Amino acid sequence: MRVKFLIFCFVIIAQSIVAQDFYFSQQDYFYIPKNKKHQPYTRLALSAGYAYRIGDIGGNDLDAEKFAEKFRQGFHLDSELQYLFHKNWGIGLIVNHVRQSASAEDIYIPLVRRKLNYYKESHALTFLGPEVLLYEETKRWLWMFSVGTGPIFVHVKMKINDTEQIGTSVNWGINYGAGVQYKFSYDFAAGIKLSMTGGVTESLRFKEQTIDFDNPISLGNFMFSAYCSFRLNSGDSSVRRSVRK
Repeated sequence: MRVKFLIFCFVIIAQSIVAQDFYFSQQDYFYIPKNKKHQPYTRLALSAGYAYRIGDIGGNDLDAEKFAEKFRQGFHLDSELQYLFHKNWGIGLIVNHVRQSASAEDIYIPLVRRKLNYYKESHALTFLGPEVLLYEETKRWLWMFSVGTGPIFVHVKMKINDTEQIGTSVNWGINYGAGVQYKFSYDFAAGIKLSMTGGVTESLRFKEQTIDFDNPISLGNFMFSAYCSFRLNSGDSSVRRSVRK
């Protein structure tokens, strides 16, 4: 049933793109004069989707390794404010938020050095930083690649039996992104995006103490997401639309 639903959604989206492309080809909706000087403009880009944790995420015995593996899958949200000052270059600010969690019963956790009846751990990783953009924009498509760097804010919540402990850290990281979008209108585009965040943490600070890890814990994630963007200012109004009658 789920596969049939996904196929149905794919067919609807494909038909919509074909219909949009035919309509715009008839109307010349995106007419852009040749040799026209690029007008800087701003875009707001949003994405959401699947996140997969990469790298070493702890565990020095079988139970701990199995538990750590549950952190591999999660979800993420992105928000980007982009200023495209050149026909192929831009700058921006990105916020990337990833959430992953896992739970288990009757498990030995090396971090707390004892076996627990119930244990749940959730990670919230937030990357914030400036980025450089390389993009190519045509009448129908917008291709974009980005590289950014900045701090990764780590928030770990551990539920040990009936008590909760919260650990935090701040670490330096890097973010890469590559996406393609179809321009449904002059102001709106949507598509898919692949991205990756890299970084490590060597300790967690709790209320009463700081715990240092024997080996650095990876904060890296590979992400696949739905991607859309909105043009916030129109730039040169003479290139906005020209509909042939």
